[in-house]
Amino acid sequence: MENNKIWKSDEKGDDRIIAYGNETIYKGNPKFSEIDNCIFQLQNTKDSPPSLFAIPLRYIAGIKMQESKKYIEVLFKGDTEHLRINNDRSRKAVFDYFKETIPGATYSLIKYSKLKAGKKPLIAMAVITVIFLYTLYYAIGYDEGNQYDITNGHYNSITGIALSIASYGVEKTVIIFVLLLAIAIFSFVRKVSDPPVIEQLIIKH
Repeated sequence: MENNKIWKSDEKGDDRIIAYGNETIYKGNPKFSEIDNCIFQLQNTKDSPPSLFAIPLRYIAGIKMQESKKYIEVLFKGDTEHLRINNDRSRKAVFDYFKETIPGATYSLIKYSKLKAGKKPLIAMAVITVIFLYTLYYAIGYDEGNQYDITNGHYNSITGIALSIASYGVEKTVIIFVLLLAIAIFSFVRKVSDPPVIEQLIIKH
């Protein structure tokens, strides 16, 4: 394998082999008894060991590494593959090698603002609140003895879900949505307190 670089790990949760050569990224988890043979094949032949997954560079659109994630994300042909590396220093070393070695790679550093980091949880909180108020209206009706028909597709799916929850009554409806809001608020606080920092390579072909 020309211009090869091979990383080997026995740490739990890591990919056991990650390699780069012949303009291809390789990764996999061969049996421990097969690791040395895989490395020999990578170093001495052009053939990909059957126990490794090969991603030719011509298919790769980008490579991303986020500080809080224990993997490097490889984007290709509408799909993604994770190179799992738990150790921060090792993960950084692999990414930096790609940055310095892969031809046509454009590097960028993306720092999320607190507003951008918390955008999705904020939207979730707004949606949950609207659905809660909608559901609460029916829950009050159920508690007052009203009956609602959701057979034969008379109501759309949102209304059907709202009526299903509302049928438990006001108290349980409030409990359900308080729990959902609590999850969304927790996610918002966590994301805002630690906005993502992403290193990214865009690969032009």
